[in-house]
Amino acid sequence: MDFLAVTTQLEPISTTENSFEHGSALDDLSICVRSRAFSGGKLTAVMSEVTVDLREATLSPEGATLSLQTALSGIDLLVPRDWDVVYELKTVFGGACDERFPGPASERRPRLRVTGMVVAGGVCVR
Repeated sequence: MDFLAVTTQLEPISTTENSFEHGSALDDLSICVRSRAFSGGKLTAVMSEVTVDLREATLSPEGATLSLQTALSGIDLLVPRDWDVVYELKTVFGGACDERFPGPASERRPRLRVTGMVVAGGVCVR
């Protein structure tokens, strides 16, 4: 990974790197990704509220994978409407949702895979 940080700050983190690794415990975390070839990231959250803003990012041609490990936390993923989001999450007393309006139909859409484990929390794509 290009960047590793564990934070307890409320100030948003901004990155132009193609991947990231962040963690948060007992606090809020906000990450804004502005990469031109985003390939993925790893995120760990324990009793936290996390926002990952990908609206200014461009996915790599192969797509990207975001790996989540979360307990007692809520994660909001802000994603462009025209991206396909595929969930490969294991959940225990948790879940995932997509609250976006469908984007325009096209043959080839950027694909974001969301993988990992959610325990007593949720992941929401907005």
